Amino acid sequence: MSDETIPWWEPRLGAPVRDAVQQVLDDDYINDGPVTRALEARIAEIAGVEYGVATSSCTTALAISLIAAGVGHGDEVIVPDITFIATASAVKLAGAEVKLVDVDAARLTISVERVIAAVGPATKAVIAVDFNGRAADYAALEDVCQERGLVLICDSAEALGSRCDGRAMGSYGAAGCFSFSAHKIVFAGQGGVAVTDDAAFHARLRDLRDHARREEGPFRDVMYASVGFNFKYPNLLAAVAVAQLDELDERLSHAKTRDRWYRELLHDCPGVSFPGEPQKEGEACLWADIFADDQETLIKAFGDNGIGFRRFFLPLHRQDPYRQPDDAFPNAIEAWKKGVWLPCALSLTHGQAQRVAEICHQAGE
Repeated sequence: MSDETIPWWEPRLGAPVRDAVQQVLDDDYINDGPVTRALEARIAEIAGVEYGVATSSCTTALAISLIAAGVGHGDEVIVPDITFIATASAVKLAGAEVKLVDVDAARLTISVERVIAAVGPATKAVIAVDFNGRAADYAALEDVCQERGLVLICDSAEALGSRCDGRAMGSYGAAGCFSFSAHKIVFAGQGGVAVTDDAAFHARLRDLRDHARREEGPFRDVMYASVGFNFKYPNLLAAVAVAQLDELDERLSHAKTRDRWYRELLHDCPGVSFPGEPQKEGEACLWADIFADDQETLIKAFGDNGIGFRRFFLPLHRQDPYRQPDDAFPNAIEAWKKGVWLPCALSLTHGQAQRVAEICHQAGE
């Protein structure tokens, strides 16, 4: 057993973040305000769209995107079976029902064929999840949604800065939603941003985010144009996020280098393969993932040697609120049985990647 512990993930915050937070504290205005507006503008720019609306989480960003698109009670929203449960929770928060479909076996993004088969009279929208920074087949998805009158929303929580076919993740469909929760490439404890190119959609998102308050003034005189909620994002947390954006390109570059290390070190490892190959140009995976034929042996070896790891998300159809038989989700089940996220901290060194690869090779022998 090695004495070295290699973390699966660890945060990296430094002087720029501390300075940004201190500036907000010095200004004595920690609520939603100018720093939040700056964050919205920066994320919209990264996504290559016109507008951004910061919210309390990516979950609420997804929910208000659905509501802004007219999704509500009596509607169904198609969701991929492999995703963090928040994707489905956002549908329920909007008042609609979740309709799960299987994922593509190789890329683990939503299966367009399963979407087509799942569309029914109550289907109103599709949420495509950019699983670990990989793009769904958006060319086909946008055609399907347009032909059937469905709204397309992108859950790009794991894909900030990732690109495909010359476009940024989050720029497809009616809206894209990003996350600043733990284990994201930019993290602030919590938070999210919904982005869009549609001015009217943007106005509706802003109404839903902050009680449809259109003007400033004494509370007794403020008019509220419609129903809205309190999903605002405070300057204090926005400062933590926006201060990291100057490092985004560096972090994305490290993620791509990290994955190249693992591919080189594990190309001949018995029982190990890589999801999403070949990687599309511009894509950046948030976490380093592999398929392990003998997952249990590998994760035991990691545990014995101080190697941090994560298994893939439990498929949603096995979660109690959405429980269904396995039969309709063979690809999701196979991925869950084999999927492992390797150590992928921003501080990961080549030597640490070599150590991880050594354990993988030993476990596969």
